[in-house]
Amino acid sequence: MKKIFFFLALAAIAGGELLAQQLTPPRAPFMLNLDYARFRNDAQSGYLEIYYAFYPNLLHYNFSENAYRAGIKLNAKLVDKATQAAVFEQKMLLPVIITDTSSAAYRFPLTTQTGHVVPFGEYTLTVAASDSLNPAQRDSLSLPLSLKAFSETVAISDLELCSRIQSSSDKEALFFKNSLEVIPNPALVFGVATHPMLFNYVELYNLNPATMYMLKSEIVASDGRVVKEAAKTKKYTVKNGVEVGSMVVTAVPPGRYTFRLSLLDENAYELARSEKTFFTYNPHLQAQASASGGGAVPFQAVQLSGLSAAELDAEFQHVKYVATGEEIKMYAQIQSETGKREFLARFWAEVEAGRLERAGVKRTEYLRRVAAANQHYTFLNKEGWRTDRGRVLILYGDPDHVVRVPSEGSSKPYQTWYYYGLEKGAEFIFVDRLGNGDFQLVHSTKRGELQDENWQSYLQ
Repeated sequence: MKKIFFFLALAAIAGGELLAQQLTPPRAPFMLNLDYARFRNDAQSGYLEIYYAFYPNLLHYNFSENAYRAGIKLNAKLVDKATQAAVFEQKMLLPVIITDTSSAAYRFPLTTQTGHVVPFGEYTLTVAASDSLNPAQRDSLSLPLSLKAFSETVAISDLELCSRIQSSSDKEALFFKNSLEVIPNPALVFGVATHPMLFNYVELYNLNPATMYMLKSEIVASDGRVVKEAAKTKKYTVKNGVEVGSMVVTAVPPGRYTFRLSLLDENAYELARSEKTFFTYNPHLQAQASASGGGAVPFQAVQLSGLSAAELDAEFQHVKYVATGEEIKMYAQIQSETGKREFLARFWAEVEAGRLERAGVKRTEYLRRVAAANQHYTFLNKEGWRTDRGRVLILYGDPDHVVRVPSEGSSKPYQTWYYYGLEKGAEFIFVDRLGNGDFQLVHSTKRGELQDENWQSYLQ
C-alpha cells in the first residue's frame, strides 16, 4: 500500500443546457472535511492516508466550454514536532467540472485522498483549503498526529469509515487497495439523508492461520450503550489480512457515536481493537416519534415554517458561532427543505435551552443581534456579523458600557467593551489596526477569547 495519490477531477456528465456565465453558491461557509488512517509499512515507518471531502455546491463557478468550472486549492503539511522540519508539504489544485447542477455530483461531496510513507514520530498535520475563484472562502484544520510501530503480536490498523467498498481490478484507480475500491467518507456523517450504509475497512497484522478468530463490530453511544452490534468467526489463511464490513444505520437515532471493531480469540479474549467517532443524521426518526404522539411540534418549527430553503441556508450561516463542527457538516449534507427546517428546529431548541457551557439565547434575540451587527459594523463588502465586533455582539449581547478612544498622533483608535455580568466582569478591546475603520479584537479577559496582555503594542 505505497501508492501515493495526488488529485481528483470531478466531472458530472448528466445533460442539461446551462446559460448563466457564473454560478454563485448559497450563503454558506466553504468547508473542509478531513480524516486519516494509519497502516503498517515497514520497521521504520508507517503509511498515512489522508482523506478530504468538499461540497461542490459551496464553490464559485465560471461557465466555459459548455460546463461550469471551479477549483479547490489544497495545501497539506506534516511537521515533525521535535525538529519543526516538514516531512512533506503538498500543494494541489483540484479541478471541479459540473455540466448539470441537478446532478448528484453537484449535490454530494467531492472526495479525494493522498498517501504518504512517514517515519515513526510525533507530528502536527495542517491542512488549508480555499475556493480557487474566491480565496476569501477558505477553511483550515491543524491536529496532532502520532505514528508508532504496530505491536509484534496481533494488531489492527486505524479504521477507515467509508461510503462504499466494492471489488475492483483497476490498480490505477484513486481509491484502489488490496483488490478493493475503498471510498472514504471524511465527513463521517451517515444516515438516511446521506449514506445509509456505514462501510468499514481495516488491516489485520500478525495473524495465526491456525487460530479461529471472532470479529465484533459495535456502534456505541456517548453514554456507553451499544446500540447495534454484529459478530462473525473466521480463520485467516495469511499472516496479514484485510477485513471489510458494513452496517445499516438508518435506524440509529441522530447523534455522535463510536464505531468499535474488536478482534477476539476463540476464548473471547480481546486481542486488539480499533475505534473511530462518527455521526448519524436520521431526521425521519424524530418525525415518526412526533407522528405517533412521541412529542409535540416544537415552537421553533412553527417559527421556521414559512422560510424557503434559501432563507434557511442564510439563517444557518448566521448561527455558525453557536454551532458545532459536526452540526455544520450535517447541515451541509441536507438537500431537502423539510430536512433543513427540521434540523434547524432541533438546533434552536437546544440553543435556547442552553448548551456547550453557554447560556440559552432565544432565536429571535440571536437574529436581532445579527441584524444589529450588520447595521452597525458592516465594512466595505464584509457583512457586520462577520466582523470581530459583530461576533462579540452576537455571542454576548449588547455591551453594558463602551469606551471609545480616538486616534492621537501616531496612536491608533480603539474601543473597550465592558460586560459587567459576564464572568463577574469581562472586557473586549478592539483596535483599528489598519486605520480603515475595521476594529479587530486584540485582547479580552473572557475565558476562551483572544488574550494578549501586550495588546497596547497594536496602538503604534
